[in-house]
Amino acid sequence: MKIVWYGHACFLIETNGVRILIDPYPDVDDDKIGEIDYILVTHEHSDHYGKTPLLARLRKAKVIGPKTVYLMAISDGLTDVQTIEEDQEIELKNGVKVKAVYAEHPSSQYPLSYIIFGERSVWHTGDTYYTPSFKQLRGMVDILLVPISGRSTANEREAADIIEAVRPKIVIPMHYGVYGYGSVEKLQTELRRRRVWTLIKPLKVGEVFYV
Repeated sequence: MKIVWYGHACFLIETNGVRILIDPYPDVDDDKIGEIDYILVTHEHSDHYGKTPLLARLRKAKVIGPKTVYLMAISDGLTDVQTIEEDQEIELKNGVKVKAVYAEHPSSQYPLSYIIFGERSVWHTGDTYYTPSFKQLRGMVDILLVPISGRSTANEREAADIIEAVRPKIVIPMHYGVYGYGSVEKLQTELRRRRVWTLIKPLKVGEVFYV
């Protein structure tokens, strides 16, 4: 599995030959994003929907998101668009599946997060705070992509709450460094204090991580 962080909450996940882009924000460098098959959008806010119309057209990618995202994409002239609802699981191709999971993001009309099942399981939380329902995901997540900025989403302490509940093998911090600040060191300190042991793998923008 190949994971690339393009900054903020934007990632490329490539697994079983399927290339999935998540949350392409307005300032993402689209020239550095190669071929993609799908664009997953967690919710309608511009820092997550951003360059979805442009990249969908340029890369001939299918857009998948909640109803709010579907309506925005249709109004932007896209035609290869699919809705997904909380707890729904859809199969893409080559055996890769995506499950939509609840996200605690009160300022969004219909926020979602996504678990991608391929060679590994990857949970992109979208914008979320901690909620006890996340405990149900323990044992399901190999790699967690979690926000740490605290800007309308989890800060380092709340990210530690999510990690402690889910116990992933690997954690990649996100949602910091572009529109807000966050400290990977503060997250690591909080996890050590709680004696929660997992690999924290901060990525540089554009860095490729194979797992």
